[in-house]
Parts: sequence; structure tokens; C-alpha cells
Amino acid sequence: MNSKMFLVTVWLACVVWVSGCSVRARSEEGEAPVQVAWELVRNTSAEVPRFQARLVIKNTSEQVLPASGWRLYFNLRYHGYDLKSSSAVAAIRQVSGELFYVVPTASFQPVASGQSFTLDYSGKAPVANYQDVPSGLFLTWDADSTRAIALANPTIDRKDNLPTPDYRGVYDQNKIVRDIPLAELPAVFPTPAALVAKTGTLTLTGDVHITADPAFQHEADFLQEELKAMFNTPAPSPASANAKNISFKKETLPAEAYRLSITPQGITIAAGDGAGAFYGLRSLQSLFPSDIRSTNTSNLTLACAEIKDQPRFPMRAFMLDVARNFQSKEQVLRILDVMSLYKLNVFHFHFSDDEGWRLEIPGLPELTEIGSVRGYPFQNNQRLHPSYGSGATPGKPQGSGHYSREDFLEILRYATRRHIRVIPEIESPGHARAAILSMDARYQKYMQENNRAEAERYLLRDVNDRSVYRSNQYFNDNVMNVALPSTYAFIDKVVTELQRMYKDANAPLTMIHMAGDEVPAGSWEKSPAVAAFQKENASLKTSTDLWRHYFIRMKEILREHGLMLYGWEELVTGVQKSDDSREVLDIPDFKNGNVLVDAWWNAGGHEAMPYQMANKGYDIVLACVDHFYFDMAHAPAFEEPGDAWVGLIDLQKVYSFVPFDYYRNTTTDLAGKPLPNDYFNGKEKLSAAGKAHIKGLQGALWVENLARQELVEYMLLPRLLALAERAWAPEADWEREPNAAKSLALYKTRWSVFMNVLGKKELPRLDVFQGGYAYHIPYPGATVENGSVALNLEVPGFDIRYTTDGSEPVMNSTRYETPIKTKGVVKAKAFNQKGRSSVTLVIENP
Repeated sequence: MNSKMFLVTVWLACVVWVSGCSVRARSEEGEAPVQVAWELVRNTSAEVPRFQARLVIKNTSEQVLPASGWRLYFNLRYHGYDLKSSSAVAAIRQVSGELFYVVPTASFQPVASGQSFTLDYSGKAPVANYQDVPSGLFLTWDADSTRAIALANPTIDRKDNLPTPDYRGVYDQNKIVRDIPLAELPAVFPTPAALVAKTGTLTLTGDVHITADPAFQHEADFLQEELKAMFNTPAPSPASANAKNISFKKETLPAEAYRLSITPQGITIAAGDGAGAFYGLRSLQSLFPSDIRSTNTSNLTLACAEIKDQPRFPMRAFMLDVARNFQSKEQVLRILDVMSLYKLNVFHFHFSDDEGWRLEIPGLPELTEIGSVRGYPFQNNQRLHPSYGSGATPGKPQGSGHYSREDFLEILRYATRRHIRVIPEIESPGHARAAILSMDARYQKYMQENNRAEAERYLLRDVNDRSVYRSNQYFNDNVMNVALPSTYAFIDKVVTELQRMYKDANAPLTMIHMAGDEVPAGSWEKSPAVAAFQKENASLKTSTDLWRHYFIRMKEILREHGLMLYGWEELVTGVQKSDDSREVLDIPDFKNGNVLVDAWWNAGGHEAMPYQMANKGYDIVLACVDHFYFDMAHAPAFEEPGDAWVGLIDLQKVYSFVPFDYYRNTTTDLAGKPLPNDYFNGKEKLSAAGKAHIKGLQGALWVENLARQELVEYMLLPRLLALAERAWAPEADWEREPNAAKSLALYKTRWSVFMNVLGKKELPRLDVFQGGYAYHIPYPGATVENGSVALNLEVPGFDIRYTTDGSEPVMNSTRYETPIKTKGVVKAKAFNQKGRSSVTLVIENP
């Protein structure tokens, strides 16, 4: 075949593969012309700073895969522009963020039907689990840039070098937990300030009578609905002569405090505000049997008791990122339910980021028409490009999706009824790519109509900006321009519409989170608009000056709306520096209650930062990255989902957090290596004055790798319960004890109690609450000694099931009771009583 004839054949092959082929049709019919396999050749180590992996790409069509004219796209986190191909026949290039594509080089030879080619590549971050494998693959052809062919995610060549569970370390850790009988466990969770058991019992039936001070009628109605569902009655039963009474009374008590009194005659819930009354009824429900929602009970007997309680911190928060991977309204409501069950009171709603804008804003339809949709093609601001494995198909969950105005009103009302404040976050000026591209689309639309004034009204970037920067997520176009009046007009417009929605929902709104995090070095340096602005404002000489100007304006805009400024710690540390150093700036207007700050980066040499902020007078919420970032994997294992860039965060790491001296329980660095005994010597400690500026604790769930909604619950629970305990319960005895040995002994006792409460009360409750939650179940610990495999569990009340024939353990597999003497491979899993299980543990008994 001559070269001309070969080119014609290649062109025809391209046409055959592309014509009439939609992304959805190829994906559903299984006709994808390429299959991809992945294997880990070598992971990173102390000696080898880069991992080596391999893609084997097989031509499964009947046509030749040509020498050029195609691209194979995929998503892969953490490697950015550092991802390198070592293949001579194909290169890896970055679009932006974590979207890459494979493109043939001049050395590439056509691949016949049924044949394969190999692409070796390397990256800097270690492979921790299956989420470090390329995902969201699709194929495009230069001959038709409007179409893409969706491909299945790579099959995984499961060699022995994949990350495996540290079952021996888990075994030693599990030995701390002793089994405690259910009757000896605390009656209420989170732990109340004071609980005194009284003599006698009280029996409730479906005709229980509820009365309330007018101030607490909402809480009384809520309890009535809960009891109606519990007793399975279609309507409140008429009170009989013997019916017991539950009374809500208003008394002079601190905010959120309550008094719960159970006597043989009835129940009294006293509080000074509605929140306190609600927490009193939640404590009452905590006394109910865990499985009561799944039984057709007709009566309930409670032991008499007197509880006096109030929270340790006024702000007990959880942040959910819905921008990276969209979470449905129904999933958000489920999270609000479980938050309210454990007395968390702030839902930090991270609805915008680089990869998505998820909330309808009247008057700015482009924010959701463009900014909430990911897919292909993505050029010319048609939509955002695929991220986090979302694939080529526009509108496909979880990459695409948004909340309508009515959806958001429902979320606000649902949260408000449960005494949860919803604090919205408008990511700015960094992490704003979705908003910027949406307003670019608006700009183009009005420029085509020759309406420059309207085109520039909400524009977020200087169209002549040539600044060079790269964000932590590898974007070079995600920072709003702080010199443009249109940027501030955009913020004011969004704030105005948010405030209207809160008013319509009758929901409280006292502050808005304006982010401020991770503005990369280099932003604004080559913007003509910024240069002109600096000439007019001689005091604004540096990027930090511009950043400070921006947030002073944010504070003014919010004050005009009667709102307070809230943001990440960069509000008081400034833009990122090229060497990643940080310092706490002195901004008097942001101190002493004028601004609230999320302190998050307390790791990697910056452990003292949160305490420095508090000591300087800034009000802070501890949202510490290495304790409360729930997107981190629970444990090492290739099958365990989650990130690992700040190490693993198991349940004990969350529970052991000491808010006023977390140096005490920070024993390893981000790589999991033990810190030197003198590591914290000389680091600034929290002062007595600084202690008053710590307003609460916050867990955070970033959802980049959570492409399925059930993974949200898996990563969130039960870590959220450990956060609730630390945020609500009084300071523990082991926190106060200055002697390290005594403190450790006290801690082990309380940890055992907590784990027994979890395994025997709260996780069984979550099995039935709102249809059940898909919480994480830790895999067993194991050790091989004297020719036998010994197994143990972190969660009392769960079972271990195992096999010795190579099959996967299931609910009816052999229950572990004594060490296993069978030689060969033992596979084991932990199971809850509903049959859900942990990942599989594989142990070799030689």
C-alpha cells in the first residue's frame, strides 16, 4: 500500500468510528473501540520519588487505530503538570486541572484490530488506592471535534505491589478497645454535661400527650411527628386517662442549653431557646432503643433521670463540598438529618468552586447553564471540561447538576427546622473558574449583541490579563480580578439574591463565607486593569495589598447587607507565596468578632498557625486539615476510597483531637512518620486570651473523588460522630490531665466507651435512621503467631466472617471466634448486623 492509499484508509477509519456515534450510544451499547488496562509498576518510596504505572490500550474495533488524528482523555488527581510519559510513541498533555489527554507522537505506528500499544508514565504523588487510577476516559477525533466516545474505566492488573491493609498495626490498635456490656454504657450521646440516674421508670405509649410553651411549639410538633412514626400511628392518639405527658417549658438557661427530667409521671424539657429545646428532645431520643424505628412498638419504658446539658462550643459545623461532584438535594437532606441527630448546628454549604457552580442565581442564568455542567466539547465556554472522572457526557451525574431556587429554599427550611444554620460559601477570588467562565459566556453573548455595558457588568476577569500562575489544583484561569468594579458588582448581586432566598425561607443568615483560600502567586501581575488600578491607589503595591483590598471591600459589601464576613484562614495570612511560607498578618478591622476565620492548615510545619491567629485576636473555627478533613481515606488499602495527601485520618484521630492543645495528640507527620519528641518545642501555644477566640470545630468533606453519592456517607460516618463528641461534650478528663501516662490511661478508657457506644448503640441506630446510612466499617486487625491467624475488631458488636478456600467472605461465612489454624490464604471481613461489610483482608498463614 502506498502512503497516499494508507492515509485514505486511516481517514476512512476515522470517519467510520466517528460518524453517527453519540457518547451515550457508545457507552450504553458497549461498542467503545478502545479498551484500557492499568497496572502499577512501582510505587513511590524513600528511594524512588516517583511512581511508575502503565496503560495498555487495546484496539477492540474492526478498524485500524490510525497513526494520528485522535486523543484519549482522562482525569487523574495530584499530578498536574508533573505527569510524564516515558513512551516514545505517545505523549501525555494537560488541558487544565486534572484533565489530561494521550496523543500519538510521530513515532506512533497504526494499531491493527485486536492489537495493543503500551504507555508508561510516572507521577510524583504515591498511588494510595483505586482512585489514583485514570478515570473518566473518552476518545475524540480531530475529524469531528463535536463528538466523543465514552470508554470504560481501566481494568486493573492486580499485582502484588498494590497498597495493602496494615492489618498488624490495626490489630495492635484494636487491642485497646475492651468489650463493655450495653447496660453499662452512657445513656445519651454525645456525652451530656451532667446525667443523674433516678429511681423508677416511665412508660410511653402512642397516646402520649405533648404540651409546650408557645416559644417551643415547633419543637413540640417535631417530637410529635417523631413519636407518631415510632409508634406507627396514623395520627396522634387521643390521650387516655393514663397517658403520660411531655412538657416543653421555657426557663432562663444559656443559649442551646437544656434540662431533661424523666419521672414516673412524665417528661419535662426545659430550655431558654428553641435550639436548647430541640437538643433536649434529641437527647430524649438518644435514650430510645437503637432499633426502635424498625419495630412495631406499642410502648417504651425509660429509666428515670435528670440531665443538665449545654454544648462545649457554640459552633459545631460540617462543610460539604457539592461543587466538585454534585450531591442531590435528597442527599443533602439526609446529611442534615444525621447532623441534627448529633447536635451539630452549622452546615457550611460549599456550592461553588473551579469545577462547578451549583446554585441558581436569578438574573445570572449562565452560572448554572454553563458553570454547573461538565462534558465535551468544552471549548468556547460551552460548558466546563470533565473533572474527577465525570466523563464526556454533558449533564451526567455527579459532574453536572445544580439546585434550583426552590430546591435551596427546601434545604434552608429543612435545616432551620432542625436548628441548623446554613452558611453559604462564595469561592473568591481564587477557586472561581466556574464563575469566571460563566461570566465569560455572558460577556460573549452581550458583545455579540453590541451591548458592551451589559457584557462587562459582571465580568470577573481582565480580558487583557497575561498573568502566569498555577493554582494548587493546576488551573491558570481561576482567579477573579480584584481591580474590576464588575467583580464587586457580581458579588453584590449574588449576595442580594442569597439574602432574598433566606428571607423567603424564613431562615437565619448572619454571615457569608467568602473563601479567600489558595490564591496562587503570580495572580494579577500582568493585568492592565490591575496596573491602572495600582496607579490610582499608590498604597496597593503587592499581591497581598490587592488581596487585602479585596477582602476589605468584601467586608464592606456584606456589612451593607447586615452580614458578617467569614472565610478560610487566608483572610489573615494573605495570598500564597512561592515558597509556601505563611505568617499571620495584623488586620485590626478583622479582629475581636468582626470576622470569622476557618483555621485549616495546621500541618507540615504550620501547626502553630491556628493558635497564632487566636492569640492575635482573630475569632477562629478549628477546621484542621489533618484531623477533620473527612475526604482522607480511613485506612491504608487499595480498595479503600479517599484522598491521602495529608495522610490517613482514622476514627481515633478525630476522636483524640484536643482543641486547646492539639500538639498533645499530633504524633506523626503528613507521611505518617513519627515526629521527634521535641518537634513542638518552641511552637506558639494557645494563650488564655486566645482560648476565648476559638468558637468551634468543623469537619469538612471535599468530594473530588466521591463520584457516587453513597461514598459521601461512607467517608462522613462515623467520623462525624467523633467530631460531634469533641464539639459538644465537656472537656474530657484525659484532656485536662497533665501527666502523660495518666492521660493515656484515661484516654484508653474513654476510647473503649466511645467505641462500644458506637458499635452497640449509634451505628445500629444509623442502620435504621432515615432508611439507613452507608457508614464505613473498618476492616479487622490480624496477626499470624504460632501458626495461627488471630483476628480482632475495632467496633464491638460487629462480627468477623472468614473463608479459607479463596472465596470472598459473606454474611453466612464462618464466624470468627478463635484463632484460625488452617494453612494458606485466609480472607476476612467485618460485618454489621445488616450484612454490610468492610473491605476484604487477605492474610497468608504459611
